Amino acid sequence: MNFRLVPLRYGADWRSVFLLTLLGILLLVQWAGWFRHWSLLLLTCVLTFVACIIKHNHIHCRTFASRPWNRGLEYFLGICTGQSTAAIIPVHNERHHAQNHTEQDFVRSSLVNFRRNWLNLILFPFAVVRLVHRTKSADILRWRTEKPALYRRVQRERLVVLVFFIGLLLLDWRSTLIYFGVPWLFAQWGIVTINLLQHQDCDHDSAFNHSRNITGRFINWLFLNNGLHTAHHLRPAMHWSRLAEFHRLHVEPHMRPELNQRSLLVSIWKQFFQIGERKKS
Repeated sequence: MNFRLVPLRYGADWRSVFLLTLLGILLLVQWAGWFRHWSLLLLTCVLTFVACIIKHNHIHCRTFASRPWNRGLEYFLGICTGQSTAAIIPVHNERHHAQNHTEQDFVRSSLVNFRRNWLNLILFPFAVVRLVHRTKSADILRWRTEKPALYRRVQRERLVVLVFFIGLLLLDWRSTLIYFGVPWLFAQWGIVTINLLQHQDCDHDSAFNHSRNITGRFINWLFLNNGLHTAHHLRPAMHWSRLAEFHRLHVEPHMRPELNQRSLLVSIWKQFFQIGERKKS
């Protein structure tokens, strides 16, 4: 396919297009009942989480050179993840990045502080949702006067997701709840909870030791370098395809080596299960 027909700003985002296309096919095939299997649903959950990562990448560095293409992608991402694309800007861009690990950061790891860290892993998303639910509407309402174009964009995206979801429920409520609802919930749980792994027990005042990184090649291929979190915080507008080189040259020489883990599963085990209790900070 000619790049002129699909105006991607970075060629690496053909991977994003491929993964989103695969997700769209899986959602349709299962919802329509053409083929269903638990392993397919599991793969759909993982790819819906990847769609949340693509959404995250897009709000930092837009995917297409064309505004209509970007708007179309934002609507599609909303349908794939069950949430407006622009609606994550207040929590992520304005709070997590601009006010990292302060009282204004609604995904700060200090929201949970039990000695048994597996409890923190379980309860963290509930703590985040509770806090976001209380304030997110006010943040978006503030855009009505401060950023009217962004406010209208959020409302349009929310309306598309709502109409799409209601339409599917009317056609087949059971299939909709299973084959859209389950992946949506899994992806939202994953994209929220990953913040705990990335930031818990790190030095939030340090330029290089404020985040934990997953450096394995496969996981970063699938998750579009989302494991290289220190580099992303240092250069949030940098395209995801450039983070690996930036991490190698400008982050790794200056950071604590233990904050680099090759395996996502090993990192989760060490952080939340290997040590039964931890000192409260």
